[in-house]
Order: sequence, then C-alpha cells, then structure tokens
Amino acid sequence: MNDLIEKIHKVENKWLDSLYNNCKDLFSGSTVPSHDHDHHLRVWNYCKEIITELAPTHLIEYELIESLIIASFFHDTGLTITLSENHGKQSRLICENYFDRNNIEKPLSFIQVLEAIEKHDNKNYTNKQVPESILSILCTADDIDAFGLIGVIRYSEIYMLRGLNMNQLSDSVIKNLDKRFAHFESTYKFLPVLFEKHYKKYQIARRFFEALENEIALTNIEE
Repeated sequence: MNDLIEKIHKVENKWLDSLYNNCKDLFSGSTVPSHDHDHHLRVWNYCKEIITELAPTHLIEYELIESLIIASFFHDTGLTITLSENHGKQSRLICENYFDRNNIEKPLSFIQVLEAIEKHDNKNYTNKQVPESILSILCTADDIDAFGLIGVIRYSEIYMLRGLNMNQLSDSVIKNLDKRFAHFESTYKFLPVLFEKHYKKYQIARRFFEALENEIALTNIEE
C-alpha cells in the first residue's frame, strides 16, 4: 500500500496543479458549475479510491495512475463547447490540443486516455468492462459523482440546461441513474467496502427523484 501511495504522490506532484488550473480556466466562462473543475477533482479523488480498493488484488502501475489523472481532468471539458450528452469527442480534442499547444510529452498510454475521455459519456456501457482499465475506472468515478446529494444537484442542473422540464426530470434521471448503478454493480461489486459506500449514495439520489416524481404527480392531480 505504501508503494501505491508513493506512486499517487509522484503523479500528483507532476500533474495535479497544472491540470486542475487548466480545467478551472476552461470553465471560468461557462455556466455549468455541476461539471466544472471541482467535479473533475472529485472524479480524480474517486479514481484514487477505486485503485486503492483494487490494489490488494490487482497490480496498479504508475502509468495507469498517470493516465487516470489526465483523463479525469479532461473528461467533461467538452461541456464548455456543447451541452450535448455526446461531449466526449470535444473533450478528447481539448485534451489533445492541450498537450500539443504546450509541447507536453505524452504518456505511453495516451491513445487509451483519449479513448476513455471520448467514450466516458456512453452510458449504455456497450463495451465489456475490465475493472482495472482506464475506461472502467474513469466511467465509474464519474458515475459515483452522480450519486448522493451532489448527484441530485448535478442531474437537475444539466438536465434542465438540456431543456427538460420539471415533469420530465425525475423519470429521465432515474433511468440514467439506474444505468450508472448497474454498471457500477456489475464491475465493482466484488469490492464490498467501495460498493456498499456508494450504493447508499445511489439510494439517496434515487429516493429524492422518486419523491419528486410523486409530489409532481399529486400536484398535477390537484390541478
């Protein structure tokens, strides 16, 4: 475990400040606080949580940690250009441009990083998920940040910005939330501490939108 902590510290010393500040700059002119630099930081922290739980049974190399911090801080940057669910392609271009513009040496797994950034917003999870892959960890870290009370705020903001009204909100959120949880369960249920912790947060978000849906239904009947 000490070896993993040292690797994480080494990666963060190299990348964290520059990636966080770049992400903050990108979102400085946007109106999407639910997906801003602080969301990207939380996703990185969840990536660390996942690899820490994986470490006793999986080899966690420095290259994987480095790939994850880069992917974490670019995955939703495309939302500064488009509010579409398919913003991953724009995020990928922003990441490529950042490395090229600043003449930064690209990690060996840079192509996999770009692919994870581009594909993270596919919540149909059509590809088989390998627990220790960049894509699986990034997707799950992003999904975890959609759970709990933070998830309630994040869902409400982005879905309304995409044009959903109050009557449509709960049903749409619950369907998406359930897809995220099903992926989390199928990929990481074998890690009981991680699973139980975030299962509770999933329930918090789901119960909120169930209650909202019921309240709206009753109000509509009264009208």
